[in-house]
Amino acid sequence: MPKNLTQKQIIIIAVVALAVIGGLVIFMLNIRKSAGNSATLDLTIWGTDAPKAFNDMISSYSGPGSGTSATIRYTQIPAADYRNQMLAAIAAGTGPDIFEIGNRDLPQWKSVLAPVPAADASTFSLVTLQSDFPTVVGQDFVSGGQIYALPLSIDTLAMIYNKDLVDSAGIATIPKTWTDFDNDIPKLRTVNAQGQVTQAAAALGGSSASIANAPDIVFLMMLQNGATMASTDGSSVSFAGTGSSASAGLGAFNFYLQFANAASQYYTWSDSMGTARDSFAQGRTAIIFDYSSALADIKAKSPFLNYAVAAMPQPDKATVAVNYAKYLGLAVNKNSANAASAWSFIINLTTSPADEKIYTTDTASPPALRSEIANAATEPVMSVFAAQALTARSWTEANSTVVDSALNKAIRDVLAGSANSTDALNEAQATINGR
Repeated sequence: MPKNLTQKQIIIIAVVALAVIGGLVIFMLNIRKSAGNSATLDLTIWGTDAPKAFNDMISSYSGPGSGTSATIRYTQIPAADYRNQMLAAIAAGTGPDIFEIGNRDLPQWKSVLAPVPAADASTFSLVTLQSDFPTVVGQDFVSGGQIYALPLSIDTLAMIYNKDLVDSAGIATIPKTWTDFDNDIPKLRTVNAQGQVTQAAAALGGSSASIANAPDIVFLMMLQNGATMASTDGSSVSFAGTGSSASAGLGAFNFYLQFANAASQYYTWSDSMGTARDSFAQGRTAIIFDYSSALADIKAKSPFLNYAVAAMPQPDKATVAVNYAKYLGLAVNKNSANAASAWSFIINLTTSPADEKIYTTDTASPPALRSEIANAATEPVMSVFAAQALTARSWTEANSTVVDSALNKAIRDVLAGSANSTDALNEAQATINGR
């Protein structure tokens, strides 16, 4: 220390030094306190979508609350192996916090799912669900008054048609009813001298060997026809039961089969004609009934095909439209250590118009939120799929895989002539019900 400092200056320097040291101590204590109060949330998500959509949404997520940061990782699982990998992971206790389930599959997954926690029910209740999403979401993902999954998109069956073939047939108005559709079959169908269909009016009447969504189309027709599909608790199906419901279910089944019956005036399809999408993409079929997810495949197969999308036909004089949905919902693994936070993330994601817009843009999918369905009304293609979500209906199935397999076998048996439609449908019902 310089010798020329006065005693007063020495005291001032000492005071300043103590103040600096004290400030540093307080600063370090605050850092330690802040570090002790902060937390890092770690969530894992498994799904079948390409990573971009989820990664884009995750990057916009601000976290679950003050003092908590979130690390969220998404893993894409091949759709063909998704179920097996999920079951294996859950059995091993290594399953993700959040995963996707099909809208028909809640009964199969319910035992391993955590519903929306009571703490979140006050901000996201059944009333909120009904106001934010179409009716079908409640039919699919609510059980015992609890919500088990929420969607980012809702797809529906629609009519996809070749504009050039329809115009060439002189059809000025796309059929809105099944009667109108029947009347257009002879105009769109081309048959050679041997009675073989060389240009199909529509891919309809076949099994899943040629029409991937054959069971979906039949079940839609049953619902449109007023069939009682299952018991209230979903423990048994009844579409081939007794009374008026039986006639409604069988009537829809026969209506579907007529298009692959060579003796019918509406014959236009057989499983030997290849897959519906391929035939449509090649210009050999005028109409197919499929989901919006089929459009990318069609465009890839035939980039210059002139096609358009129209609403599914409805029964004559129907006062209420009935449509059929196929979509995924985000659900929470009940063994997750962060189940409550996982649900907060799902609710934040699925109820945010901005996040849903990210998802539907990245995946070229129709929206799920009512507000976004309204905003999609001006889009020429996606508006059809979106609007139909509002009138989509569902029914409780104990096991959708068993249901589809049994119905598909019934179709094949009738087409092969090994059973009549009544017996085939009754056998399908018995198989599903375990009898």
